[in-house]
Amino acid sequence: MAEDAALRGFSPGGTREARFPPQRHLYNNKSKSTMPKSVALHSIGCRTNQEEVALLRAALTRTGFRVVEDLEAADIIVLNTCSVTGHTESKITRLIGALSRKSPEAKILVTGCMAERRRAEFLKAPNVAWVVGNGCKETIPAILRESHGGLFLRELAATPLPAAAAPEPPGVGGRTRHFLKIQEGCDRRCAYCIVPFLRGPSRSTGADDIECSLRAALDAGYKEIVLTGTHIGHYRDGEKPGLLPLIERLLGVAGDFRLRLSSLDGEELTDRFLSMLGEGGKLCDHLHVSLQSLSEEVLRLMNRPCSGLDALVGRLASFRQRYPAAGLGADFIVGFPGETDAQFEETLANAGKIGFSYAHIFRYSSRPGTAAAAMRGMEVPEAEKRSRSDRLREVVAKSARAFGEQQVGAMRRIITEGDSAKGITANYLRVDLCGISALPNSWLDVIIEESVSGGRQFTAHSLHAARNHESATAG
Repeated sequence: MAEDAALRGFSPGGTREARFPPQRHLYNNKSKSTMPKSVALHSIGCRTNQEEVALLRAALTRTGFRVVEDLEAADIIVLNTCSVTGHTESKITRLIGALSRKSPEAKILVTGCMAERRRAEFLKAPNVAWVVGNGCKETIPAILRESHGGLFLRELAATPLPAAAAPEPPGVGGRTRHFLKIQEGCDRRCAYCIVPFLRGPSRSTGADDIECSLRAALDAGYKEIVLTGTHIGHYRDGEKPGLLPLIERLLGVAGDFRLRLSSLDGEELTDRFLSMLGEGGKLCDHLHVSLQSLSEEVLRLMNRPCSGLDALVGRLASFRQRYPAAGLGADFIVGFPGETDAQFEETLANAGKIGFSYAHIFRYSSRPGTAAAAMRGMEVPEAEKRSRSDRLREVVAKSARAFGEQQVGAMRRIITEGDSAKGITANYLRVDLCGISALPNSWLDVIIEESVSGGRQFTAHSLHAARNHESATAG
């Protein structure tokens, strides 16, 4: 059949527009069925995945499903998957196998990037009844109501994103931060990255809708809003470019809240942007930069912006010196095909100049269909990847320890999580007031006492009794 041919002919780097028309359902065995007793949700991967699962939880609840936390006790298990590395995909495959053994009566719905990439292959996996592409995620409640199983795909077109649905109150699913998706997809073609082929072209939600979603989250009781997306630096309000105008607009909304940004690219970090982030207020003094490498030649191999690297290193080092209490994190890939010892030494030296408070360090993993996967003969041996990863971790750990030592004695503010006084500060410190109970989702001023995990995990004591405070602007 034609659909079979389309599936066999799919390649992540190929043309998608001719593959599947909008809202086409493949291998779909539709029939009315009774409402399932319970649905459990599990997300693996980025903050965007987390936000999608939170919205799906709310949609399922509104449409009559009973959402439960225990995967093994559910009638239906929804897995929102990730394809960023081969290790991640292997982890997901093992999880599906484990769930099918532990809960043989449960039916599994697989969605997300790995579902988009592996498609019909997943339908052969144990207990998997539905495979839902990224373009059909919002229809999952209807799919579960109306279909016993099938493959559901929709073209990922460059159309504006709809406004997010109203969130569930804080505390549901253990969440006290609200992740607000403002953008999805990516028009960049980094040589190592499969995501643009699985998330589609860059598209954004209108600023009016985003402000309404922010106000709805504040009305629901959230005190921290995290702006997320595949590449939020490419946000556009219709034809108007610019993440910064959106941030300024949202910061002008009245209310007792703080705003946090997810990952940004280096070329988006203007002096004005860095000043806004460092000075805090309602905007968290926390910057996470997608760098991948700090060698110009490696960035060129990665098909990432590489001109002006020295200036970027200087701006980030200046940011660290000017705002020593600000959280400063980064993403790195080590062992990219063609990366030499000398080029990796450049990354080490530049990372040391900047002084990160933490970093996410990944060993390069080949993704079929990407440009890097075709770089035969340029591979870095796995042992060397591990060695480089360890060395970079040591450099970051040194600056993280120094950052942690500077935090001791500082007054910061957390939003309490769970039934104990723990939470995250605006500059992205994880704080625990051991043995003290507090109302969840409350502002609590604390004095940092000790770093117990290399500059990310801290103990503290309460400056006042646990209570709601008047303002979020103290950090």
